[in-house]
Amino acid sequence: MRRALSRLLAGSAAALLAAAAVASPAAPAQAADPTLGVHFPDLAVATDDAGGKINALMAWIDLPDADAGSQIGKFRISVDAAGVSDLATVATFDDLEFAEQSCERAGTVITCTLGGPFPLTAGPNLILLLAVHVTAKPGAATGATGKLAFTVQADDGPAVSYKSTVEIGDGVDLAAVDTAALTVAPGAVGATDLRVANNGKRPVTGVVLALLGWAEGLVEGEGFSNCTYGLLTVCTFDDVLAPGETYELSTPMRLRMPADAAAGSSAVALGGWYTPSDFREILSVLPGDPDEVPLGTPGKGGRVHLSKRAPAASASSSRSAAAAQVDTKPDNNVLISEVVVAGSRKPDLAAVGATVTGSAGDRVHTRIGFRNDGPGTLYHASFDNTEPATHITVPARLRAVTVDSRCVPAADFDFDGDDFDGEAETVGAAEYLCLTLDDRTKAKSSVLFAFTFEVLDDASEAAGQVRINEEFFTGGEPLDRDASNDSAKIVVSASGSGGGLPVTGANAGLAGAAGAALLLAGGLGLLLARRRRVRFTP
Repeated sequence: MRRALSRLLAGSAAALLAAAAVASPAAPAQAADPTLGVHFPDLAVATDDAGGKINALMAWIDLPDADAGSQIGKFRISVDAAGVSDLATVATFDDLEFAEQSCERAGTVITCTLGGPFPLTAGPNLILLLAVHVTAKPGAATGATGKLAFTVQADDGPAVSYKSTVEIGDGVDLAAVDTAALTVAPGAVGATDLRVANNGKRPVTGVVLALLGWAEGLVEGEGFSNCTYGLLTVCTFDDVLAPGETYELSTPMRLRMPADAAAGSSAVALGGWYTPSDFREILSVLPGDPDEVPLGTPGKGGRVHLSKRAPAASASSSRSAAAAQVDTKPDNNVLISEVVVAGSRKPDLAAVGATVTGSAGDRVHTRIGFRNDGPGTLYHASFDNTEPATHITVPARLRAVTVDSRCVPAADFDFDGDDFDGEAETVGAAEYLCLTLDDRTKAKSSVLFAFTFEVLDDASEAAGQVRINEEFFTGGEPLDRDASNDSAKIVVSASGSGGGLPVTGANAGLAGAAGAALLLAGGLGLLLARRRRVRFTP
C-alpha cells in the first residue's frame, strides 16, 4: 500500500499531504439517496519530463444509511483524451493488480471495467478507480491547455461525467539539500537548517515547503505569518530562485527541547519543496477547492522568506511565470530534518511479562508491556524513537477474550512490509502489537496493556512472550541502552481453584512518530484497502 500511494500521488511527501486531506476532506453533502461523484485533479506536465505524472481517478459514493452487505458490483469507466490529443498522451496503469480490471483503447477513448465487490459503509466512501498516466507530447506549446473527460457508471446507475484540465508547463528542478542532524541540550533551543536548491536552468517563481513530524510543543515562538501549523507545517514563499543557487530560511525555525527529555530522543521532519502548481495539484487529490483544504492555523509572527547562502547573480524578483512550473525531478525534493536531544546516557527500556494462574475455563485479567527505567522522560508525541512498540505473543494455552483498545492483532500488518490489512479479528489472535496513546512516560514508570485471557484445556505449556524495540515495528535504532531486557515471558501456571492472577512486573507507554507512522499507514489502508486492494509491481 505504501508503494502504491507514493507512486499514485507522484511525489515523495505527497502521500503525507494526501493523508492530511483524508483526515478532514470536504466531503459532499449527505443526500436522501446514494450519490456518485467522480474526481481527477487538474494537472500540469512539462515537455522536458519524459516520465509525466500519474494521478488517481477517484469515486465518491455518498450513502446516508448502509445495510450489512451494501456494495457495488462493478464500475464502467471511460477516459476520453480527445481534448488533449495535441498536448499529451494518456494511458491507464497496466500493472495495477486489480483482480477484475480490463481496459480497451479505441482511438482516444480508453474503456475499463472494474469488477467488485466494493463494500460500502454509511457516509462518504472514497474508492480508487484507476491510475491515469499523463505525459506531455514533444513540441507541445507551453501554456496550452486541454480537457480530459471521464465518465463513470456504478452498476446500472446513471453515468456521471467529469472533466479535468491538463496544462503544458515549464520544467524546473527544485532539490532539497541534505543537512546534518541538529543536537540540542535538554531545555535548550536549536535553530533548524532547511535548504533548497534550484538545480534547473530556469528561475523558479514561488516555492512551497511542506513538513510533517515536528510536534507543536517543540516549536518555539509564534510561528511565521506565511506558514500554517497543524498536522502539517506548510510555508508559502513568493521569492524567485535563481538557477544554480541554494537558499535557506531567512529566519530559521527554532525548536525547544523539554528539560527532562531522554538523551538520544530524535524528532524527524519529513517533507518536500514544491512549485505552487505541483503543490496545488497534491491538494487536489480529493474533491473540493484546494484553496479551502484546512492545513492548519497561520503563525502570528512576521513573514519568513528564502535567502541565498552565498552571493551570486540572481533572477529578477519581478519575473512571474507565464505558465505553470512543473518539477521534472520530484524524487530529489525529499526533505529530512532531524533534531536530537544531547546526552551520552540513553534510557533503559525493559519488557514486562506476567505469570497467569488459572484452571481450564478460567478468565484471568492481566497487564503486560514495558517499563522506562530512565534516565529521562519519553515524550512519545514529540519524538520519533520513543515508541518501543510492544509485541505480544499469546501463550498457546491462553486465548485473549478482551483486548486493550491500544492493541491490534499483529496479523493486521504484513510482515513483508507491503500492506496493511486491518480486518483481522481482535479477540483470539496469536499475536498483538500495542502502542501507547500517552503523551509521555516518565522515568521509573510503566504503561500497562490490559488483557483478559481464557485458560484453555489440553493445550501446550509453552510460554508466551513480550518483546519491545523490534526493528520491523520501530524502523530504526531504538532509544534503549540495554537490549538484553527487551523480552519477557508470559507464563501459564495451573491452579486447582482457578481465578488467580499473579502478575509480575509493570508497563509503560507507547506512542510517537514511529507508532504514528504505523497508525497513519493503517488509516490509509483502512480507507483504501477496504474498498479495493491496490498493489504495484516493483
